[in-house]
Amino acid sequence: MWGFCIILILACAAGEYSEVQVIQEMDNFLENPHYLKNQEIGELFTQLAKDYPDLAQAYTIGKSLEDRPIYALALSAPTAESKNGDLLRPMVKLVANIRGDETVGRQMVLYMAEYLATHYEGDSVVQDLLNRTEIHFLPTCNPDGFAKAQEGNCESLPNYVGRGNAANIDLNRDFPDRLEQSHVHQLRAQSRQPETAALVNWIISKPFVLSANFHGGAVVTSYPYDNSLAHNECCEESLTPDDQVFKQLAHTYSDNHPIMSKGNNCNDSFTGGITNGANWYELSGGMQDFNYAFSNCFELTIELSCCKYPAASTLPQEWQRNKGSLLQLLRQAHIGIKGLVKDASDFPIADASIYVSGLEEKPMRTSKRGEYWRLLTPGLYSVHAAAFGYQTSAPQKVRVTNDNLEALRLDFKLTPVETNFDGNFRKVKMERSEPPEKRKEQFDGFLTPTKFVHHNYTAMESYLREISASYPSLTRLYSIGKSVQGRDLWVLEIFATPGSHVPGVPEFKYVANMHGNEVVGKELLLLLTKYMLERYGNDDRITKLVNGTRMHFLYSMNPDGYEISIEGDRTGGIGRANANHIDLNRNFPDQYGTDRYNKVTEPEVAALMNWTLSLPFVLSANLHGGSLVANYPFDDNENDFNDLSMRLRNSSINGRKANPTEDNALFRHLAGVYAKAHPTMHLGQPCELFRNEFFADGTTNGAQWYSVTGGMQDWNYVRAKCLELTIEMGCDKFPMAAELPQYWHDHREPLLQFIEQVHHGIHGFVHSTIGTPIAGAVVRLDGANHSSYSQTFGDYWKLALPGRHNLTVLGDNYAPLRVEVEVPEGEPYEMRMDVTLMPDDPQHWASANDFRIIENVVNTRYHTNPEIRSRLAELENQNGQIASFGYADNEFSTYFNYLKMTSDIGEPDEHKYKLLVVSSLYDTAAPLGREIVLNLVRHLVEGFKLQDASVVDLLKRSVIYFLPQTNKFQDVFNMYNANSSVCDPVLGDELAERILNPETDQAKDMFLQFLRSEHFDLMLTFGAGSSELSYPKGDSVLEKFAHGMQRTEFNYSPLQCPPSATRQAHRETTERLTNLMYRMHNLPVYTLGLSCCRMPHHKQIASVWRKNIDKIKNFLALVKTGVSGLVQSDKGQPLREAFVRLLEHQRIINVTKNAARFQLMLPHGLYGLEVTAPNYESQIIKVNIQDGQITDLGTIRMNPFTLIRGEVVELQNKASGATTSIAGMVLDESNHPVRNAKVSVVGQTQLRNFTNSMGQYHISAVPLGTVSLKVEAPRHLEASRQLHLIQGGLATENVVFHLKINEHVFGLPRFLFILFASILIIVGVIVCVLCAQFWFYRRHRGNKPYYNFSLLPQKGKEQFDLEEDEAGDDGETELFRSPIKRGMTIQPYFDEEQLERILHTDDEDDDGPHMEPELDVADDSGDEIVMLHNHGNKRRH
Repeated sequence: MWGFCIILILACAAGEYSEVQVIQEMDNFLENPHYLKNQEIGELFTQLAKDYPDLAQAYTIGKSLEDRPIYALALSAPTAESKNGDLLRPMVKLVANIRGDETVGRQMVLYMAEYLATHYEGDSVVQDLLNRTEIHFLPTCNPDGFAKAQEGNCESLPNYVGRGNAANIDLNRDFPDRLEQSHVHQLRAQSRQPETAALVNWIISKPFVLSANFHGGAVVTSYPYDNSLAHNECCEESLTPDDQVFKQLAHTYSDNHPIMSKGNNCNDSFTGGITNGANWYELSGGMQDFNYAFSNCFELTIELSCCKYPAASTLPQEWQRNKGSLLQLLRQAHIGIKGLVKDASDFPIADASIYVSGLEEKPMRTSKRGEYWRLLTPGLYSVHAAAFGYQTSAPQKVRVTNDNLEALRLDFKLTPVETNFDGNFRKVKMERSEPPEKRKEQFDGFLTPTKFVHHNYTAMESYLREISASYPSLTRLYSIGKSVQGRDLWVLEIFATPGSHVPGVPEFKYVANMHGNEVVGKELLLLLTKYMLERYGNDDRITKLVNGTRMHFLYSMNPDGYEISIEGDRTGGIGRANANHIDLNRNFPDQYGTDRYNKVTEPEVAALMNWTLSLPFVLSANLHGGSLVANYPFDDNENDFNDLSMRLRNSSINGRKANPTEDNALFRHLAGVYAKAHPTMHLGQPCELFRNEFFADGTTNGAQWYSVTGGMQDWNYVRAKCLELTIEMGCDKFPMAAELPQYWHDHREPLLQFIEQVHHGIHGFVHSTIGTPIAGAVVRLDGANHSSYSQTFGDYWKLALPGRHNLTVLGDNYAPLRVEVEVPEGEPYEMRMDVTLMPDDPQHWASANDFRIIENVVNTRYHTNPEIRSRLAELENQNGQIASFGYADNEFSTYFNYLKMTSDIGEPDEHKYKLLVVSSLYDTAAPLGREIVLNLVRHLVEGFKLQDASVVDLLKRSVIYFLPQTNKFQDVFNMYNANSSVCDPVLGDELAERILNPETDQAKDMFLQFLRSEHFDLMLTFGAGSSELSYPKGDSVLEKFAHGMQRTEFNYSPLQCPPSATRQAHRETTERLTNLMYRMHNLPVYTLGLSCCRMPHHKQIASVWRKNIDKIKNFLALVKTGVSGLVQSDKGQPLREAFVRLLEHQRIINVTKNAARFQLMLPHGLYGLEVTAPNYESQIIKVNIQDGQITDLGTIRMNPFTLIRGEVVELQNKASGATTSIAGMVLDESNHPVRNAKVSVVGQTQLRNFTNSMGQYHISAVPLGTVSLKVEAPRHLEASRQLHLIQGGLATENVVFHLKINEHVFGLPRFLFILFASILIIVGVIVCVLCAQFWFYRRHRGNKPYYNFSLLPQKGKEQFDLEEDEAGDDGETELFRSPIKRGMTIQPYFDEEQLERILHTDDEDDDGPHMEPELDVADDSGDEIVMLHNHGNKRRH
C-alpha cells in the first residue's frame, strides 16, 4: 500500500514537474519583458513567417504619417480535409495601440501571436483554433504616436502627445461615422489620416467576422454603439440590433478575466465588467462602430489596464490575466450560422444579403466566394437570402444551439429574375452628338449656347428660377430679405447636397451689385453659375469644387439701384445708392465709429448681416466696378471719421496710411491669387480717369487707397470672422453688353481660383475627451486676436499660408490647447487637425486668473440680502484701508447699499477717476449681477493683498463704488426657489423703467441724486439676454472704449440667445436709458450682457464669471490711458471755472474745485483738446495718447483776453491799396462761443464771414484805415466796433466781441411780451367761446319746435267753451299755460305727419294774423298735460 502511494506521489510529482516545464516553454517570450519597437515588430513577424511557413504570413497594410510601416500577421493552419481548403473559415482580427500611449494591448497581441504560432504542434486547443479560424494580428495602428509616448506615464502627456498620430489626430475619432451622410464620408476621405485610411481599406477588403480593439486607461469591455442620435455626453445607451450577441461576446471576455468581471477597477463601476459605449461616454468616428456599420465584423473595445503605459515589468502579469479571455473570445467566431449563396449554376454570388427575422436592420453580405457568417445567440430564427438580379429565397427556419461552438451550416441557392422582355431596346445606344470638350470650345467653356446680356431684376429672377429648376439636386434658391422697394435679395446655393450646413465642408460666398450701377460682378456670377452647373460631372475640377464647397452667390445686393442705372455709365453715380439714397458700402457698423451714413441700418445691409452671421462663412468676395484691383482690409484708419479728406479718391495712394490686419500676409496672398490669375490686373495699371492710381501687383490695402468707413469687408472680418476681399472688376461701372464676353474671359479663372482658396489652411473638429462636439470653441493662429469659431458639430476652418503655425483652441470650461501644425507647401495646401479638449479644472483656472479665489468658481450660489451685507461689511472690517461699506448711514444707503474702494480711503480723491459698478438696473437681472459684483470685489481685495501691480495701480487712480441692488430681490429669489429652471423672471416696474418714467419714485430719485452729486466718469452695469455690450452711440471715443472692453485674450463666441418679447423690451429700455444718462447726466453707461438667462441656475454663475472677467478687467483698465493737467492763470492761480472739451465731441470736463485739475480717459490716438476759462483766451492742445499711459500735460497757463478799448485815432494811410486781415472770437456773456454769428465790415458787403463752432472768425482783404465791424447773431444783440488798421500784411488778431442776450421781443422786454401775449390769448379764447355758444344757441332755436309751459287759471271751461262732460268732475281743469298766442294748436301729442310739417315751417312774425287757439282732446284723462305749439296755420276740427 505504501509502495503504491509512493509511486503515485512520484508520478504526481513528475506530472507536476512536466506541467511546469510546458508552461515555461509556452511562456518563454515573457523572459526579459519589454515593449517592442515598430521595427522589432516587423522583424518578429518576418521571423515567425520564416519559422512557421505553413501557419504564418507577414504583411503590411500601409504606412503611418511619418512613413512607418503598419505590420500585420495572419495565422491559419492548412487543412487537407476539404477540397475547398479554407472555405467558410471565419476571419478574426486582434487590433491594438490605436492610441499610441495605450500600450498593454500592443504587447498582448504580440504575445498571442507568438503563443499560437509556437504551440500549434503541442496544444490541441491551439490546433483546433487555427484549423478552423484565420486570425490576423495588428499590434499597432499608431506607430508614430507610440514613438512619442513615454513608458511609465499612466495618463496622457501634456497636449496628448503620443495619444494621436504624428499630426496629433485621435485615430479612434477619424473613421467614417454611421450618423454622417454619405457625401461627408467622401469629403472626409480626402483629409483622413493615412493610418485610418489603411485600416478602413483593410477592414473592408477582408470578410472579418469578429474583432477586438485593445485600449488602456480602464478595465472594461465596451460594445457598440459608441454614439447616439441625441449626442448626449454619456449615460444613455445606444444599442445595436445585435445587442444580445454583443453582450454575450463582452461577457465572454469579462467573465474569464480575473479582475474585469468585478467591474470596480480604476475608480469606475461597470456591472459585470461590460458597458455600452454610448452609455459610458459619447464617441463619434470610432473604429468599433465603423466595423459594425460598414462591414460584417462584430468588434469589441477592450480596456486592459488602469495605467495607459505601465512599466514593462507588469506585462507578464497582464498576459496571465488576459490569455484565457483572449482564447475564449476567438472561439466565439463559430457561433450562429454560416453558409454559401450560389446561383442555379452553382457559382457563388457575391454581395448577397442574408436577412434574419427580427434583425433585418443588419443584413450580412456574402464574400466574393459566396460565404457568409452570422453570429447569433441560441434561439429559433427565420433566415432568407436576397441578391440583385435574383429572386429572394424562401425563408428557412433554423434553431441555433451553438453546441460545441460550431456554427450551423445553412446554404442558399438563388434563381435569376426573369428578363425575357419583347423588343430590341437593348440594342439602342445613346451618345452625345458631340463630345463635351468640343462643345466647351465652341461655346466659350459652356456646354450650351450662352447669351452675354444685362439682366434687370425681372430677368435675373426668371433666370435664377429656371436654372434652379434645371438643377434641383445641386442648387437651392432662397431670399435673404428685401430691398427698400420690396425686391427680394436672391441667393443661389450650389453644392452637392444643398439645404444645410454639412460638418467639415467650408462655406463660401460671392456678393455682387452692392452699388447698383456696378454691374459686372452680377453678370459674371450669373455666367459662373451656368458654367459650373453645366460642367458638373464633365469637369473634374468643377465636380470636386461643387462636391467639397458649399457656395452661395448673392447676385444683386442693391436691386433698387440697378433699376435706375444706365448702360454705358463709366464712372457716374446714378443708381449707386439704394432707394433711400444711402451708399450700402458705408452703412455697416465700423470698428472706429459711427456717422450719418451708418447710424441707421438699411434693410439690405440688415439682411446681409443676418445672413452672414447665420452661416459659418470662411471666405468671401465683394464684387465692385470702377477700377481694376483686388482690395483687402482694413478699409479705414481709426481717425478717418474725423478727417473727411481721407475718404476722397483724388490723390495717389502712395501718400495714404495703410492699415493692415493681423492676417495681412494672408490677405495679400488672397488678393495676389486673384490679381495674378487675371490677364491685366496684376500689372497694376491705372484706369483712364484715374491716371495717378498705380497698384503694385494689382492689389492694395483699402485704407491706403482711400478710406471707406462703414464698409462691408471690414465688418465681415471684425464681426463675422469671415475673410473678405473687395474685387474691382473693371474701369467701367456699367459697360455695354457687347463687352461682357471679354470680362468673362478675363475673370473666369480668377473667380474659380479664389473659391479654391477656401480649402487652403487648417480644418478639423473640436471634441471633448469623450467625443462630444464642442461648439463655439475659439480657434486662433500664431497668437493673433482674430478668431474663428467651431460650429454646432465642432467643425472649424482656419485659412493659413503654407508653413508651420501655432494653433490655439479655447473652449468654455475646457483647458486651452496649443499645438504646432504645418500646412504643406504643395497640393492640397491643407491639413486636418482634430482637437480634443480636456475639461478645465476650476481651481487651476482660479490660480491663473482669479488669485485662486475658489469661492468664485466652486459651489456658487445666490446670496440673500443679509448675506450680501454681511460679506461687504466683513470686507470693510478686514480691509479698512481700501474699503468702506455704506449701509443705512444716510438716506441713499438706506435704499442702496454700496461698497466704496480706493487706496488710502478717506484721503482727498479729486485727482482720481470715479467709477460706478451697479449689479443691474433691472431687478430681475440683479441677482446674477450681484454675484458678479461680489466676485469682482473679492478679486480686487485679494489682488491688493497680494500687491498685484494692476490692482494697486487701479485703486491709486480711481474710486470705485459697487452697488449690489437689493430692492425686490426677495420677490425674484422666491420665483427662483419655486422653479430653479426659470430663465427670465418677470416683474413689473423695474428700476430702469422707473428711471425713465417722469413720475416721482423715492428709490429712483435717490439714485439720480447720487449720480448728480458724485459726478462719475464711467458706469458699468450688467444685463442679460445676450452677450452684447451696450453703450452711447455716436461718440467715437466711447465706441473705442467698447471695442477695447470686448477685445480679450480668450474671445468666446457671442451668445446665441433665442429672442423674446421681454428681451426685446429690455434691449430697447437699455438703449433709451443709456442715452438718457449720457445726455442728461453726462455719464457714459456700459451695460454688459452676462448670459441669455436673467437668472440662470446657480451652478452656472462660475461659468458666467469666467466668461466675463476679462471684459470687466478691461473696463477697469480704461483708467490707465488718458490725459491730465492743471489749468492756471498766467499768474499761477488755479482757474476753477475752466473746462476742457474734446474737439469734435460733445463731452465737457470741468476742472476740479480745488486744484483746477482735469483728467480725461481716452483710448490711444491723436486728439485735440480745447481748454477754456471765462475771460481767458482758449487754447487748443494737440495730444498723442499711448496705450497704458496717462499723458500729463502739466500746467496749462491761460492768458486773459486782450480787449481793444479807448479812443481810436485816425491816421493817414500811406500804404495806398494795402490790405490786412482781422481775426478774433465772438463769445456770449458767459464766455461760451457763439456759433454762426455773422461778422461783417460795415460798408463792405463782400467782406463778411461766420464764426465756427469755437466762435472764431477770420476776415481777409480788409482795406487799411478806419473800419467798423458789426456782429449779428440769432437771439443776441448786435455789436459793433471801430478799428484803425495802419499796417498792411500784419493781421489784427484777438478782436473779441461779447454779445448780450437779446431779451426783447418785438421791441418789448421779454417778460412784458409774454404777459401781453398771455392776456391776448386768454381774451381771444373767451371771445371764441362766447361766439361759439351764441352760434349754437341760434342754431338750436331755428331747428327745434318752441315749447313753453305754465299753469292756467281754473276758468278753463269758460275760456275754452268746454261742455260739461268735457270738464272734470269738479268743473275745474288744470292746464300748463304760457302766454297763449293766437294761432296756437293745443294738443297732447303730435303725430308723425304733424311733426314733420312743424319742423319744416318757419315761425311767422308776431304782427301777422293769429287764430284763437283750439283744443284737440286726445282722451278722457283729467290729468292731461297739453303742449302748445305755434305753427302759424289755421286749423279747424
